[in-house]
Amino acid sequence: MISAIYDLALATGANRVVRGCRIEHVCGNPELGAEKDHAFGLRIIRTALWALQTPVAGPTLFDPEGLSAEGAEHAEMKAGGKSTQEA
Repeated sequence: MISAIYDLALATGANRVVRGCRIEHVCGNPELGAEKDHAFGLRIIRTALWALQTPVAGPTLFDPEGLSAEGAEHAEMKAGGKSTQEA
């Protein structure tokens, strides 16, 4: 689950919660400008892919700011996409 209200999602028992930006723009931030907003949204989506591939024992928060470039590339490749270096 991608949520801007991640504390509530964790408290209700969601196993994998990806921290979103804002309630009205959970997968982006239009204040960043088009290019940076797109990159930020991709980072959130890649974090969600990483979360789906990660075994968890209970409610776990995945933070897009904490995802390394290698982790993002790994998540994208396992999901069948191209790495950003190949694109």
